[in-house]
Amino acid sequence: MKIKMIRLYIIWLGLALNVSCKELTDLEVLASAPTRCTYEHAYDMLGAHCGGLRLTKIPSLRGGIEILDFSDNKLQELHADTLSSYSSIKFLYLAENQIYMIDKNAFVSLSYLETLDLSKNVILALPDSIFQLPSLRKLYLNGNPLLHMSLKDLTITKPIQAPLELLDLSDCKINKLPDWGILPNLVLYNISHNPLTTLEPQHFSTMCKLAKVDLTESIDNLKLCELKATVIWFQEKNVYFHLSDYNRLNTREFDNCPKPEISATLNASYHLCESVYTQVQNTKTSRRTWLTIGGGLAGFLVGFVLLLYIMHRHNVAQTKRTAKEKTAAAAGVKNASTVLLNDVS
Repeated sequence: MKIKMIRLYIIWLGLALNVSCKELTDLEVLASAPTRCTYEHAYDMLGAHCGGLRLTKIPSLRGGIEILDFSDNKLQELHADTLSSYSSIKFLYLAENQIYMIDKNAFVSLSYLETLDLSKNVILALPDSIFQLPSLRKLYLNGNPLLHMSLKDLTITKPIQAPLELLDLSDCKINKLPDWGILPNLVLYNISHNPLTTLEPQHFSTMCKLAKVDLTESIDNLKLCELKATVIWFQEKNVYFHLSDYNRLNTREFDNCPKPEISATLNASYHLCESVYTQVQNTKTSRRTWLTIGGGLAGFLVGFVLLLYIMHRHNVAQTKRTAKEKTAAAAGVKNASTVLLNDVS
């Protein structure tokens, strides 16, 4: 009986020690987890990592940061002064917060911003200023389940100034896509997992560089013949469209749908987009050319000024040497005269 009791006590003690060790390990893990933002360099850019800290506001950070990861926190509002101190940011990650309100001037100071991730929030409305950011190439809005309520009334200044190349609107409960106007740089367009009730080729005719559209689980409720015009447009413009199931498009029912003609309006929109794209590229080329010329002129001027400075220093030094030589010569003549007078006397 005593032996049995001793064994039970040993087993109980072992279990207790095991639990204690596990609790200690968990505490150690918690203690080792970061409690404040950390800094590191990536691709020669200074980044601030504040992800997963459950913060309700962006703390005071170092100046000059170009990457800010503030994902997985509890940020709810973006005001005009929230990010105004960090105008050098190029990559901003605000995914998985609780953002519902964005002030119209929340991003206006971020003229270098290239990537903006606002995915998995509860955004109620988008300010037009986002689409006017001069450097914004990638915009992630996916996973905002309340965004669809304001998109239909979204007023955008056109043409959009942001050179968007990627736009992600997946899983936002959108039933009708907004009119973006001309998007001459857009390459990737993700509108998957939305209950779309219509899909017209007019929506894509102003995206002349479009290469891929993700339509996964977004057109399942549309009638086959309603898709015919858009599918033909994609095929003619070499746009890859991704679906979870292509079987519906490989049926006799789809083949028997009347083949619509591509209207002149669609082609006109497409050609206008191409014209805008060419104009933008020419402007960039001209700017680069002028910058090169300007850089060359600046280098020439700097070299010319440096040469003048060197010549000036040389002349000053030469003048000083001449003055010293004259002084020395005068002193020599005086000494010689003194010696001669002494000899005569």
